[in-house]
Amino acid sequence: MTIIDIFKGIISVFFYTCSTSVFSQDFPKIFGCFCEGGVILGKIKKDDSIKIGNKKLDIFDNGEFIFAFGRKHKSEVIISYNDVKKTYVVKKKKYKIERISGLPRGKVEPSKKDLERIRVDQKKIISSKKIGELEKIFDEKFVIPVDGRLTGFFGSQRILNDKPKRPHYGIDIAQKKGSPIIAPSSGKVKLVANNMFFTGNTVILDHGLGLISIFAHMDEIIVSEGQYVQISEKIGSVGMTGRATGPHLHWGIYLNDTPVDPLTILNSSFF
Repeated sequence: MTIIDIFKGIISVFFYTCSTSVFSQDFPKIFGCFCEGGVILGKIKKDDSIKIGNKKLDIFDNGEFIFAFGRKHKSEVIISYNDVKKTYVVKKKKYKIERISGLPRGKVEPSKKDLERIRVDQKKIISSKKIGELEKIFDEKFVIPVDGRLTGFFGSQRILNDKPKRPHYGIDIAQKKGSPIIAPSSGKVKLVANNMFFTGNTVILDHGLGLISIFAHMDEIIVSEGQYVQISEKIGSVGMTGRATGPHLHWGIYLNDTPVDPLTILNSSFF
């Protein structure tokens, strides 16, 4: 079953209920999904104030604000806009347990030498997650970077070679090696890295406002750092570099340090 098939079936129905546009006269219009792994986006006057819980959100130059709900988020949030407060329900998700066997032992239990290499890789990725583009580059709708069989889900608990590991922050799409990967939305290429320990050949795309996409295990990369790409523009091809048992694309989305569910993003509209 491909991702497109999934959207035509159960998952498309589930996420349709998450795609939200909230509006009232005394409150800004909010787009996106009030759900775990979801993102909401709105626009207010630059001098106004908006908070989610006790967190005051950054207001960008054009008045836009953005917020992401993590993998495990409390079921309600209070949004304060100037002196008005409203409570919203955050839809919970059920997460899978994914067991993956057959990985080389060194990829599950890295050596001291490999741990140093991993630290270097992580510094590059962490730096790329910092807010770069201060304007919204991403489009109203995201598209699938490659169609294929969905083999890994956002938020699932990973058990690798019988060893519990951290949750999976992204989705895995199995497809033939060399299949084209396209930009799911417009953005600026923030990182191009070859042969990272876990993610192999890797591209990070900055969509603006702190929202980034990471593409891992790629074969060929045809973009360069600093390049702007448009939605659906080819950025490379599917591979199995890094820690992988077969050719596939790992697609992750983050808002700053908060992981976001790509399937939710695909079913959200932003303005």
